[in-house]
Amino acid sequence: MPTADTYSARFTLPDLIERGVAGTLRCPMYRSGALVAPSSGTVSVFDASGTAVVNAASVTITSSVATYAWTPPASLTLGDRWRVRWSLAMPDSVTHSPENEAALVRARLYCPITEADLYRMESALDPSGAAPLTSLSSYADKIDEAWTQIQLRLIEAGNRPNLIIGPSSLRQVALDLALSLCFADVGSRVANPVHTETAMRYRAAYETAWQRISLTYDTTDTGNTNDAKRSPSRSVWLGGWNHGTRFGWGE
Repeated sequence: MPTADTYSARFTLPDLIERGVAGTLRCPMYRSGALVAPSSGTVSVFDASGTAVVNAASVTITSSVATYAWTPPASLTLGDRWRVRWSLAMPDSVTHSPENEAALVRARLYCPITEADLYRMESALDPSGAAPLTSLSSYADKIDEAWTQIQLRLIEAGNRPNLIIGPSSLRQVALDLALSLCFADVGSRVANPVHTETAMRYRAAYETAWQRISLTYDTTDTGNTNDAKRSPSRSVWLGGWNHGTRFGWGE
């Protein structure tokens, strides 16, 4: 039997799969910091009861990443505790089976900021400005990372991001965290402690802004606001899915 190499499956978030919307599931596999392409593979998607709604479907290898394009039928029931299981033939001659948590959702939550918002706050970050701080041409990856961290923080507190009505409530925390990440990166590139200090200042502002957040939830997942505003430190409880268990993973 061949000896298996150690691979990392880069799942930054649970898969939030939108019902009735065309989407693509992805499973990037890494070894020694490099993206490694599988030669072939399949993917299965299981609902909360363990029923395979996608059963060993063949994947497509796109830019070295196993992908599967899928439009979940409108007949499927929204819910959490879904799973996406991959079976990928890797270069070590072993078939690896990484698995990610998932949920079938009505709609995903979209990030409320873009690079233009960063530049409005800190014009020196703008690569097209008169005196940009670095040679970086884009900070989109910092926004992506900030948004990932914010969603994970919500999930860890038992709050599903896709039930939040109005992402503008998260604009300030997204902006502060993204700017903190930007200046932390600048501080590692430019020998000037002021940039690291700026990063720390924005990180503190992010934590302060988090305590002020007041979010409105759609706890019935109908697309209508039907719940009072609350702090993200309070968990959302459901009466529909999972028979009233807390709305979050790992229960």
